[in-house]
Amino acid sequence: MNRRIHYLYLLAAIVVACGSKIDNNQEPGPDETEVDDGTVNGTRINEGITVYGTIMDTEGNPIKDVPVTDGYRFVRTDMNGVYQLKANALSTTVSYSLPSGYAIMQDSGTHMPSFYRKADPSTVSRKDFVLKKLSGSSTDFSFAVLGDIHIRDAETAQSFRSSAISAIGDYFRENSASGPVFGIALGDLINNAKDPETYPIARSALSSASYAPGEYLPFFTVIGNHDHDSRMGDADKAGTDGYDHGTESRYTDCFGPTCYSFNIGKVHFVALDNYISRKGPTSTGTALASEGATGLTEDVFNWLVKDLSMVEDKAGKMVVILQHCHIRGFADVPHREDMLSELAAFHSAYIFSGHAHICESYKFNVLAQNGRPVMERIHGVPMGNFWYSRYSPDGSSAGYYIYNVKGNEFSDWEYRTIHDPQEQMRVYDSNDVYDSASDWSHQYVWSGEPLFAAGNFILAHIYNGDEDWEVTLEHDGTSEKMKFANKRIYDYCVNCHLANDGVAGIRTSWKYHWDRSENWWYLQLEKPANELTGWRVVARASFPGSSETRVYACDTFTRRLRED
Repeated sequence: MNRRIHYLYLLAAIVVACGSKIDNNQEPGPDETEVDDGTVNGTRINEGITVYGTIMDTEGNPIKDVPVTDGYRFVRTDMNGVYQLKANALSTTVSYSLPSGYAIMQDSGTHMPSFYRKADPSTVSRKDFVLKKLSGSSTDFSFAVLGDIHIRDAETAQSFRSSAISAIGDYFRENSASGPVFGIALGDLINNAKDPETYPIARSALSSASYAPGEYLPFFTVIGNHDHDSRMGDADKAGTDGYDHGTESRYTDCFGPTCYSFNIGKVHFVALDNYISRKGPTSTGTALASEGATGLTEDVFNWLVKDLSMVEDKAGKMVVILQHCHIRGFADVPHREDMLSELAAFHSAYIFSGHAHICESYKFNVLAQNGRPVMERIHGVPMGNFWYSRYSPDGSSAGYYIYNVKGNEFSDWEYRTIHDPQEQMRVYDSNDVYDSASDWSHQYVWSGEPLFAAGNFILAHIYNGDEDWEVTLEHDGTSEKMKFANKRIYDYCVNCHLANDGVAGIRTSWKYHWDRSENWWYLQLEKPANELTGWRVVARASFPGSSETRVYACDTFTRRLRED
């Protein structure tokens, strides 16, 4: 047995012994760098190639047509499972796009997805990967999604572990899925990139979601604006998109490439870096760019086009773009319309975003192949108000999302609050007043909102509500349909709680107290809401392309908030 074959059998043995755990991210041993007579597994390596390798299954069989990228260029593995490319001078990694039918490989130490290797384009290197074929179907599966986390130190990392990560682990422990399970974190993993040690702290917290003995949820991550270290850009390119390269290096060292893709069942997931740093910070106390923008650089957009061109049978698949900055409401976002046009080729298309710290859905005026609009879903956050309060300024309670997939559609999704998974909404009597003595002089008086000035309204704030949901008020033996407000409205109860109740650590700045949500339903009554008897608000959740529904109900008014 020659050394190369011995190496492959050794890797296969490691994978079999460790499930889907393998050190794909570690540096190669001496056997891996060996090329027999200028060939690898029967494929001759061409002149000028700087990175090459094999993608094999755990039995040592080559896997053909797997896309491999350096973040700029793409190649496919040949019939021998061999890829080879001349890496871009700016590249720092090589990664593969996980093909459907194969397990998400995890690093044995960090439990994070192991789909990439670091690669220096100035040298010639071999980077091999081993994949494990799934024994069953992967077309039905579930995954968790987190909005901004903003871990700033070990203390907030522990809060994250004991709240969101613990809750997600419990969910998958109690709700077994038929297919793969994994997590997605949509950027701003850390609060400020000026502290490099925070990156591994955040990674360690993310990788601790255990849902069975020895089994950990692999978390795919997206780079956010707070994850860029804008002190590390090219000073000669300040003020241009070229400055952005380098600001992502600390993130890449810890989490891997900022643009990559993977396939689960009939869904193609694409992670993108859609924040552009253009100038270093003005203060030494921060690493945030003094100039920056939402959008795709030319390099990122070109990479996206190439990635999507590698997907076969687009009309039969769903595509999900994973990015940090939301793009609804921003018509001047670089390559916004170009990206939407690319997504229209798929059966169904979604954009998952974070950044805004709100729960919101938005339909673009671009239709996918199923005739429905491309939808952006902006995700609420597990941190509440920067870990100082369980409530976010938009009024939602800290939480995470669960998505369930059947084929090329979502069967359903749910926003689960961490402190009480059954809490999906708050209901208010518009005649109630909430206030505490403070310098803010803000009262919880719904008549201040023109829509409710006439009084006698019952209001429902449904955190993850969607305009297509049916919301009714059941009372006195009747059922009345409530109206979707179709505008962003303050949740005054939460806003005043954050501003006036002295929640420890919250800065006296409006942005930490006041934000709006568009997930409001209302109904004007003939009598004050507090005179209703036997009432409850019922929300019947529906999901595009699915016959599944979820029903939520609330039968109490919220008049005062508390912190656990």
